[in-house]
Amino acid sequence: MADPAHTTVFVTARAAACRALALARSLPATIGWTGVVMAAILAGAAVLRLKGLSWGLPYGYQNPDEHVVLLRAFRVAGGHLNPQFFYYPSLIFYLIGGATWAASWFHGAHGVSFLSPASFVTDPTPYYLIGRTVVVACGVTSVYLIYRLGKEAFSRPVGLLAALFLAVEPLHVRYSHVAVTDVPATMFGLLALLFFLRAARLGSARSLLYGALAAGLATGTKYNLGMLFVPGAIACWYVYRDGLGAHGLRRLWAPAARSLRRVAVPMFLAFLASTPFALLDPRHFLGDFVRQNHIVANGWLGFENIHNGYWYNLSVNLLGSLGIVLLVLGLVGVALALAKRTRADYILVPYVLVYYLYVSSWHELMDRYLLPIVPLLIVLAVRACVALACVPVVRRRGVVVVAAALLLLGAIVLPARASINYSRSLSGTDVRTVAKAWIEHHVPVSAVIAMEPDGPPLVARLDRPFYSEAKLTTRSYQIYPLPLPLPGVADATLNVRTLIASGVDYVVLSSDVDGRVLAAPATYPRQVAFYKALVRRG
Repeated sequence: MADPAHTTVFVTARAAACRALALARSLPATIGWTGVVMAAILAGAAVLRLKGLSWGLPYGYQNPDEHVVLLRAFRVAGGHLNPQFFYYPSLIFYLIGGATWAASWFHGAHGVSFLSPASFVTDPTPYYLIGRTVVVACGVTSVYLIYRLGKEAFSRPVGLLAALFLAVEPLHVRYSHVAVTDVPATMFGLLALLFFLRAARLGSARSLLYGALAAGLATGTKYNLGMLFVPGAIACWYVYRDGLGAHGLRRLWAPAARSLRRVAVPMFLAFLASTPFALLDPRHFLGDFVRQNHIVANGWLGFENIHNGYWYNLSVNLLGSLGIVLLVLGLVGVALALAKRTRADYILVPYVLVYYLYVSSWHELMDRYLLPIVPLLIVLAVRACVALACVPVVRRRGVVVVAAALLLLGAIVLPARASINYSRSLSGTDVRTVAKAWIEHHVPVSAVIAMEPDGPPLVARLDRPFYSEAKLTTRSYQIYPLPLPLPGVADATLNVRTLIASGVDYVVLSSDVDGRVLAAPATYPRQVAFYKALVRRG
């Protein structure tokens, strides 16, 4: 005789399965097949970005800038609205800080407040997860926005395919895993371009205003996005061109003045709203802003042997991000846009070219600096393939369609495989965790340890009071930080004699630092001599 409890569970499960199946069948009728496909793309994008999100925690191994962002966001959550740090604009601090403050209302920690510095120092895991979740949300939203942008600019198939490509694009996937500025800035940039496209197509002053405000928020997330003034000015010309009947110099001045009023002013006000202490703390803001521009103009560790940033960004950064097939299709898409010169082409292509030329003129050539234009290259690449499929060929029409489909398939294989491999790589134990455990087991706590950046996450003696406040015990060391080498910056204290005089017992080097130094010995002769002295005397 069957067990009544088992029978009840079986009937309940079958009923639930039937309801789920009925809901799935009704989805196409409810939201349409486009909605179903877009939902599947967004779900896939979320899975790729959430996989491995907590890898390495409580240590921020994925990007050293992440801790800088989260520390300022934590201060904002605690009520210190002036981040006192302007190498980045402030909107990212406020977004993550607001999410952290909201989470503090639901955090059930005992003994130490969620917004206490002791909580952040002793276990930063929840703060990393909050910041990364905000960025994941921005990344998935970007996938939806590129669909809307592709649809607005060209067609629905272009939008859907562009969303699929961005969902698996490895550079976007990788930086959606870390709480830094690039993915949120890209999201606001896509929103601004969407409004600019709509303004140019409909002649809508309201859309132009919304686009300018979104562009200001993008600039308030990453300074580079100030380049959005270019497509904004072009959209402004489309909106108000019927009123430009003057001739001569006035014909040139009128659209320029109107662009300043209708685009630059709202952008600037939105930027100030997102980075208010640029106005309230101008001395600190200008100092950090000038120093940041000096850094990107003069270079960073690892880029000393690159003599042509334009070629490097194309042949290394974009090629590594998009893959050879998609990159070539993107360049074909740019050429096609220059030939067709539709309103959408005039909005997108000048921005792509000006932005690319601007960041390629720097000597710090991080691949993530190109992230704001990667979705646009994807849209132009897909548009080129769709245009190929729609070529009016009387004979062998099927061959042309199959060729376009094969190009798209070949273009997505390499990025998708790279993104999947990256997500899979976020597992296991990092060597820095192994090194930390070894040091804590073998090195006495009385030792003084000199350490390069990106070394094992040892607890500094200065942080021991926070552990005491949280009623935690840990091994802590006096850390002697070795400065990060930078082009044109020589540290006279970087020698073995100085370390011995300072009481240093052990030196921990990071291959992420010394490997790049040894690759450019002419730029870092003092650091190379220091490493050689360590080999002789250590």
